[in-house]
Amino acid sequence: MTLSQAISFISVLLVVAGGTTTGPAVNDRSAATPHAPDHILVEDFEDYSAGGLPTRWQFLRGSDLIDVVPEINTEREDFRVESEDGNKFVRATVTDQAHRIVLPNEERFDWDLREHPLLHWNWRAVQVPPGAREDDNALNDTGAALYVYFGRDWLGRPRGIKYTYSSTLPVGTRVKYGPLRVLVVSTAADTTNKWIEIERDVAADYRALFNRDPPNHPDVIALWSDSDNTGATAIADFDNIVIAERN
Repeated sequence: MTLSQAISFISVLLVVAGGTTTGPAVNDRSAATPHAPDHILVEDFEDYSAGGLPTRWQFLRGSDLIDVVPEINTEREDFRVESEDGNKFVRATVTDQAHRIVLPNEERFDWDLREHPLLHWNWRAVQVPPGAREDDNALNDTGAALYVYFGRDWLGRPRGIKYTYSSTLPVGTRVKYGPLRVLVVSTAADTTNKWIEIERDVAADYRALFNRDPPNHPDVIALWSDSDNTGATAIADFDNIVIAERN
């Protein structure tokens, strides 16, 4: 996806919607997910039917956020709940497209960074766009990404952190696109087809990336996959999104 396309999407989305360590690969997502009282489960996809849609999430159509409906999926862009070994997760599949689902804060869940600065999730890259790299606008595809958005900068441009599972760039790589900060937290150079548990201190990441304190309430979480610059197919799985206190 080109920078202009990404900024256009985020800009409309925000109008409507109003670090730490990278964990190891894991095979048992339920065992790896914290369930103590100081953790809040945002989404684990267990309440949906296998083969169905994550209907608690939303999708941008024109200038409106709508609940996920079958019409948002096509043969070339699809988010769908899958089941494997008794565990459910959402799978994103795109071919020469960019696709995303979003969960607005303070509407579908309640996230205050002062109370829960940590964000956990599991993901698995099944197939990444070959040769894609987030530091080259002409090849800027990301098989799996999780965005956290925070309002706008003084020019009215949307501000956010894009945590990526990069096809080629090493973990820790940072890329700046205006008020969007890209941070590579997983890379296909290390592993594919294995579940990886991620934990990020979003408040600390924001301070490091923007050199200021974050807003208390992020606007949305978005799950994303795109391959429209390389024209390839990307397949990625997401599961167990949790916000948490610091220990």
